Amino acid sequence: MGAKSTTQNPDQEVLAQALLDDLLDFLSPGDLLCIPTGRSPRDLYRLIREDSGNAPLWSSLRYLQLDEYLDCSGTIPSFRDELRQQIFDPLGVPHDQVFSIDPAGDPQSQANRLDQIFRDTGPPRASVLGLGNNGHIAFNEPGSDFSGYTVVDLAEETINTNFPEPRPDQLQALTISLDQILESDSIFLLVPQAEKSTLLDRCLAGPRNLDLPASCLHDHPQLHVYRH
Repeated sequence: MGAKSTTQNPDQEVLAQALLDDLLDFLSPGDLLCIPTGRSPRDLYRLIREDSGNAPLWSSLRYLQLDEYLDCSGTIPSFRDELRQQIFDPLGVPHDQVFSIDPAGDPQSQANRLDQIFRDTGPPRASVLGLGNNGHIAFNEPGSDFSGYTVVDLAEETINTNFPEPRPDQLQALTISLDQILESDSIFLLVPQAEKSTLLDRCLAGPRNLDLPASCLHDHPQLHVYRH
């Protein structure tokens, strides 16, 4: 792969297939990979599940969870369970290769554990990211300026986008930091939504702006964009 690239197509499945092909060219067994949740990567994960010829690679990788809702009640569907259902269980990824976040666990102890894992096994060979409606990546909301896994208050716009009625009035999450994401050897940014094109253009134009978290990606030397 080249140093930077952009793949543009209105077909979400075409974008997912292009991203899958590039990941297969880039990754090696045992690499550390960060992958997102949400609507954007669903086609990608379906293609990965159907990619039986490369199942040994996918099951050999180590996976670091980007972020998670903090919910002691257990009433909010977790990203951890979503990733298990879409990727880890179907591919038979061993539990000791998945570094996940417990939504009901102690946030600070989990942040410390994940930061130590990052130091010991990172940085990630690759991070696959989506783009939030307010420019967030992982749960680095506008104004985020911290190092290491951190507890954040989710923006009202994020809550409104991610939850149907009735929505929680407030919600916290544990998230990887922008600086940790930027340590990734390569970043694969998947933005298949046409309505995010203007926002994406702003992020890619730079310079880095704390009010637009994804703008930090604009000068990453190995940024690969898959967009409408």
